[in-house]
Amino acid sequence: MPYADTDFFIAISNSDDRLNSWAIKALENYKGEICTSILTLVELALVSVRRGIPVEAMIASVLSIADLIGASKQNALAAAHLIDHENTGVFDSFHASLCEDEIISSDHIYEKLGVKRAGSDYL
Repeated sequence: MPYADTDFFIAISNSDDRLNSWAIKALENYKGEICTSILTLVELALVSVRRGIPVEAMIASVLSIADLIGASKQNALAAAHLIDHENTGVFDSFHASLCEDEIISSDHIYEKLGVKRAGSDYL
């Protein structure tokens, strides 16, 4: 199963991208066999935020093309929701969605998101 990285998904989404025709051909050839990881989704979320593109729609599109390895689709979509609707940074959003409601961190953003900060009483 081929692993797709960030440039593949960026090229598919932009008809003006110089790699668009290559990406479309690769998608046609490997349709139903493509995988990617949470790392690619983080990178795409950063690009989307920078370009003002809704992260939820971008991640949903990627997950319709590729199987996600190393995390669940629910985690990825939850992170995208936090970015788009809670104005949370990309990394904090992915940490919050992956930590299963408890995180060791000094960052107060997690309390706003309903995530328990383990060890915060030591601060």
